[in-house]
Amino acid sequence: MLPRDLKNMVMNICNCMDDYRRYGYFYDDTLKTQDLFDVLETYAKLYFIYVIESSLIVSNYAIRTDNVLLDNGNFPKWFFDFFPEKRQNSSRYAHILDFDVLRLGKKVIDNNPRNGSFEFGVVVISEVGKERGNNLELKDVKKKTNDANQNNDLFNSWLKMCRHSATVDNYPFIKVFTDEQRPESWGADARDLCDIVHIISSGQAKLALPFYTIEEMVYEWAYTRFLRLYYDFRYRRGDNTLFMFVLKSIVNLLYRHNVVTYNKYGYSVSHVEKERGTLDGAVVKKKYYLINSKIYSMRFSTDCFSDYFNDMARKTNIGLMDYMEYGCEKATIDELKEQNSYFIRDLYDTGSD
Repeated sequence: MLPRDLKNMVMNICNCMDDYRRYGYFYDDTLKTQDLFDVLETYAKLYFIYVIESSLIVSNYAIRTDNVLLDNGNFPKWFFDFFPEKRQNSSRYAHILDFDVLRLGKKVIDNNPRNGSFEFGVVVISEVGKERGNNLELKDVKKKTNDANQNNDLFNSWLKMCRHSATVDNYPFIKVFTDEQRPESWGADARDLCDIVHIISSGQAKLALPFYTIEEMVYEWAYTRFLRLYYDFRYRRGDNTLFMFVLKSIVNLLYRHNVVTYNKYGYSVSHVEKERGTLDGAVVKKKYYLINSKIYSMRFSTDCFSDYFNDMARKTNIGLMDYMEYGCEKATIDELKEQNSYFIRDLYDTGSD
């Protein structure tokens, strides 16, 4: 957030220049009203995630990526082609996963400088059952000990709450991938206390407003052609030209009309199945209607616990780009030990006297 004094100073400048009257200071999309600084704050977060020149993957094994950030002095453009005509010599490798950054409780390394530093990205854990153990393996592992273990590190709590640190404009910029030969090797935690809802399918966005077909066809025709032209034009010349200003103004009218219409009348249908957490009851099939104007009109904050992670992030001087990267597609012994992994520690017996 911008400091109040700075915000007031900028507002005074805007008043003097009279720009906010010419271009508008508030935006109402029928769901909520945002001022200029709300939008700027969201844009700044999204832009930071977009332009960070580093692998967004944090993993316990090396993963190579070949994406390249191209920049002609204007808005940068990512090159993601897996099969380019000319092979780029710009490979990146995933950051080494220090499991301590995913533990909200006890840590393997006391006062680990990386604590609280992970906010967004892709977490990849291979053979998660070997790292976390199952109920039988953890039977004799005590929760109240000085050393970190699977019963006191609160990893499962982080897994349930991690989206709160990575949510921007209601979208969580975090993904956790795991693989396991036997899924039951990963403990069920509190599953028996819950009703489990399986989302079988998520329907596409629909509109409850009748007779909107022709307007939507015109919008989609204009908008898709504009985007192809705009992305290339912005990359090559920037978008501060009269031609682009006029074109954006026309397309913006269509875009705003379509956004307001879908925000007000849009919905989607999800097919779900519900069963008991004990897995001994009948499966009940249901339809759930997600109505835009009901669930997205600032009814609740989807990142309501984000300040917990923000406070930890402010206390650390380490960020994603400070994490070590793998040197090649196979991790070395030193790189494996950097993970502070229970599994790797057991392999090398680093926890014994």
